[in-house]
Amino acid sequence: MAGRAARVKEEVRKVLVAAVYFATGFCFIVLADRLITMGSGIETASFFRAVVGGLIVAKILLIVDLFPFVHAFPGKPLVHNIIWKSSIYVAASLVFRYMEPFIKYLFKGMGLSASHSAVLEEFAKPRFWAIEIWLAMLLVGFVTMQELSRVVGKEKLRLMFFGR
Repeated sequence: MAGRAARVKEEVRKVLVAAVYFATGFCFIVLADRLITMGSGIETASFFRAVVGGLIVAKILLIVDLFPFVHAFPGKPLVHNIIWKSSIYVAASLVFRYMEPFIKYLFKGMGLSASHSAVLEEFAKPRFWAIEIWLAMLLVGFVTMQELSRVVGKEKLRLMFFGR
């Protein structure tokens, strides 16, 4: 029973660390997006949505980490795993960022073709790609720290960053 409690505690800790990281990062993305679009009348996401998005992304990443194909390069240098995992996560973010407005447009009564065209129109905007670049950098940073922690060890990494 003690082993199960320790495992649950470790999983909760992982989710909280990732959630805080992504919620903070998403809040910075929202802030940057608001600064860029200030005065233009373009609607931006709320900070609440950024925090909830951070919680969702954290849990999804930890679930995806359970799949064996994610850990494709166990004996290789860290850069292999970092590039591989980051690519998977960025591709997943693009799929999510496609599906979210696509479904929204479908519920508004647009057909499949019109919804697809509207989403592709959003993908063509520089604002979309600016946000995607920020998101990709957040993912690369997260994966890099995750891989460092795995190889070096949590305690040694904590000691390296914060000292005794």
